[in-house]
Amino acid sequence: MEDFNDMISNGNLIDIGFTGNNFTWHRGHLWQRLDRVLFNDDWLNVFHLTKVEHLSRTLSDHSPILINIKNDCTAPISHFRFQNMWLLHPTFLDVVKVNWEAPVFPDDTISGMHRLWLKLKRLKIVLKCWNHNVFKNLFANISSVESKVNSLDSLFQSDPTEVNFALLNEAKVDLCMFQDQEEFWKQKAAVKHLVDGDRNTKYFHALVKKRRSSNFIHKIAKEDGTMSEDYGEIFSLAVNFFQSHLNKTFTPISSPNPAFIPHLVSSEDNALLSIPPSFEELKVVLFGIDSNFVAGPDGYTSNFFRKTWHIISGD
Repeated sequence: MEDFNDMISNGNLIDIGFTGNNFTWHRGHLWQRLDRVLFNDDWLNVFHLTKVEHLSRTLSDHSPILINIKNDCTAPISHFRFQNMWLLHPTFLDVVKVNWEAPVFPDDTISGMHRLWLKLKRLKIVLKCWNHNVFKNLFANISSVESKVNSLDSLFQSDPTEVNFALLNEAKVDLCMFQDQEEFWKQKAAVKHLVDGDRNTKYFHALVKKRRSSNFIHKIAKEDGTMSEDYGEIFSLAVNFFQSHLNKTFTPISSPNPAFIPHLVSSEDNALLSIPPSFEELKVVLFGIDSNFVAGPDGYTSNFFRKTWHIISGD
């Protein structure tokens, strides 16, 4: 059994989940999931929309397993997601500061939450452009700096001068910076059970692929009970469901006699609960959130608000 587990670990094989019955084997009063399909990174890179389905048992006590590969799917829309690795770039804070202090278009007198929302929305556009033109592709940056370190290392061995030594150390510092940025795979994988500093990017990359495959909606039930696997129909059925569900006529229930509700909160407690939070209370709560968490649909992580607090806190 240890050899089998070592084979799974050494081959970087992962279980992407399944649909259908929870158990693949049944005998008497025993139910177990004995049969599994494991995939490696190469498979998920090519067939990233792979689905595993447990079919119904017939004559055998084992369930047949169907591997379904879907490749004719339209690529989903890519939404903005702040990457914490951007914070390590030397020009990031300057980009945020210049954009944040610019007047709000079309009316700079807008205040409150609306002003904050407009500034965050505008900053998204700037960060996308900055990421493409300044930050650029992380893996290409690492490859380029690694080549530079190797060439400078060879140069220093043949000509060990102080100038060549300084150039080599500078290139090594740049390489360390890019390797620190590479931990963004940990953020994308949303792993909570590992401590900071773990840099097993291959493991995180596999988890991201697994989440993409598991979260994809392969089929959906229609009103007549039949299943549809057409991507366009899945999209329209999901939208129609929530449109009809959220637009239902609301019928309020008559309020009960408040005399039956006991007074458990004193007037002093109620006054304390009703006080608007102080500036320091907001800061303490914000700085206590996990750095990779995204609190809302805007895509900004709590680490963004921490690192830029001295710039954006006024809003």
